[in-house]
Amino acid sequence: MMESECPGVYEKLPRQFRDRLPARVQASPQNANIFWAGFNVFPGLVTDLFNRLRYVEGTVWPMWKLVAAFYLVEARIGESAVKHAGEQIHATMSWPPHLRTVADALRFTETAYFESHLRAPRWLAGCWRIERETPTRMVLTDDTPYPCRVNEGVVAGIARAFSCQKPRYRILNPNEAKRAGGTVTQYEVTFTPA
Repeated sequence: MMESECPGVYEKLPRQFRDRLPARVQASPQNANIFWAGFNVFPGLVTDLFNRLRYVEGTVWPMWKLVAAFYLVEARIGESAVKHAGEQIHATMSWPPHLRTVADALRFTETAYFESHLRAPRWLAGCWRIERETPTRMVLTDDTPYPCRVNEGVVAGIARAFSCQKPRYRILNPNEAKRAGGTVTQYEVTFTPA
């Protein structure tokens, strides 16, 4: 279905996700705004990409198109551009006012992702989840099909937003991360207590 609707897209996706992207999961139209904010210095690129994917702004996306959009940008202009877009997500989303610490924001990634994918089952759409937590450390798992670099950008953007807690992150088991051909990336985030 993917190849018949958008020729050439299938081969641009990493092998570990090509056949795992669910056809029936939808993503919120708000993701177009996030996409524009992340790549606003390349308006022609975004317009061309939306046309190639046959995405009509203001409508829900099939999730595979949104995932493909990030991988297509990564292939065309590089990993750093995609990471930068991920960093912008925290700045462009409406975050609840009760999020006052880096730990609150990291915990909220699970809810934000779930809502952004219109409450699709986690086993189908993937998810973010907290694996372990102490007052100064969290292990966050990215079990989504989105590029490793865009989600690293999400973690980096949250860390920057809560810089008063001096957060630092690192990828655990980098040889098993999505960027190395795996399906999950784990982050360890350390910070000072709020």
